Amino acid sequence: MIRSARAEAAGRREPDLSHSEEEIREAAPLLETPQVLSERVYRAVLQMLAQGSLRRGATLRISVLSKALGVSPTPVREALARLAATGLITHEARKGYRISSPLTAGQIRELMDARRLIEVAAIDHACRFGGEPFRAELATALAAQEAAVNRLHSATPANRSERAALEWRVLEADLHFHQVIFDHTHNRFIRFMADALNAQLHRVRQSAEQGLFDDLQALAEHKTILEAVMTGDGSTARDTMVHHMNLVEQRSAADLERAEAGKPPAREGGDRPGGVP
Repeated sequence: MIRSARAEAAGRREPDLSHSEEEIREAAPLLETPQVLSERVYRAVLQMLAQGSLRRGATLRISVLSKALGVSPTPVREALARLAATGLITHEARKGYRISSPLTAGQIRELMDARRLIEVAAIDHACRFGGEPFRAELATALAAQEAAVNRLHSATPANRSERAALEWRVLEADLHFHQVIFDHTHNRFIRFMADALNAQLHRVRQSAEQGLFDDLQALAEHKTILEAVMTGDGSTARDTMVHHMNLVEQRSAADLERAEAGKPPAREGGDRPGGVP
């Protein structure tokens, strides 16, 4: 007997991998009140995705997310549309949003090639055109990153959620250090390209699922970059940025390899070099 197309499709229906409202609520960070609601929702879901709090391949249901976060469906829908543009999630017709597959080793190499091109050119431009305001703001950004790292290491979080919040502040401070460099290139198109790459950096951490274990090394590398910038020598600044990018690539590749092998992350002082992006 010939089965109908609908019956056949029902017979091979994919298992439901979506998260429950309770799982979302446990993983979700507190929504930061000073921001517009849609931005707060975007940042909350971004944090869960980047930190691996949500399962790979899982379906993200707007109704479940809105209930778990205590907001209406509209800001959730807007946030998911923005996140789909980053590659962290994908949208399929009649299926909704799904968490993306991890980046491959080859894709990470391509991403790091692109970062190296943009970051090295950016620090060269910032050294030439940024002047004293650039140096002062970069020093302030480094101080903020160091403060975030110190809070992470001095705190005794009561649960995984509190630890994740502290780690997220370190990651944001790290990215802000690089953003200061992009901002002082005085080139809007470099900034546009940097914004696109920043979203992909979250995919690297999402792919590795290794958490944050090399923040002290990243801080040390950024201090070296700042020291080079303070000399006013653009060539030295470029060299330190190249070195930083090389270490980031080594770390990212090692993290992905460990994740694929099901091994625990290599902690600072262990068997890998590197620094957070």
